Amino acid sequence: MKFNLSARLFAATLSFALISCADPAEPEPDREAAAQVGEAQRLPEGLPPPSADAPRYVGLWATTAEGCANPAWRFEAERISTQGEVSCTFDSVQVVPTGYEIAATCTAQAPPERHTIRLSFAESARAMMVAGGPWSPAPSLVYCGGLDRQP
Repeated sequence: MKFNLSARLFAATLSFALISCADPAEPEPDREAAAQVGEAQRLPEGLPPPSADAPRYVGLWATTAEGCANPAWRFEAERISTQGEVSCTFDSVQVVPTGYEIAATCTAQAPPERHTIRLSFAESARAMMVAGGPWSPAPSLVYCGGLDRQP
C-alpha cells in the first residue's frame, strides 16, 4: 500500500511538472488579418499638466477619443460651452485637493440656473471627471488639445 501511494504521488508530481513546463497552446499570428487592421491609431493626448498660467481644465474635451475629431466640450478659464446644449459662466473657481470646485451660472434650454461643478482628474484613465452642473449623468472627458487646436 505504501508503494502504491508513493508511486501515485510521484506520477502526479511528474505530470504537474510536465504540464507546467509545456509551451502554451497558442496559435501563430494571422499575418493576413494583421495586414487588414492597418496602421495603429494615435492614442488620445494625456491630460494637460498642472500649470500656474492656466487652469488644468482649459482646452477642448470629448467623451471619447473618437470624439476628439470634433470636440463637443470647450473649457475656457471662465466658461464652458458644449455643442448647442449648455453654456456656463464661472462665478468663482476654487482649487481643491481633488481638482476644482466651480460656482457657475448655466443655461441649458431653460432660464439660467446656478450650479456647482466639480472637476477631478484620473491620471491612469487620462480623463477629467465632471460632477454636478446641469449634466445628468455627469460625464468623464478625454483631453483633445488646447483651445488653439483646429479639429
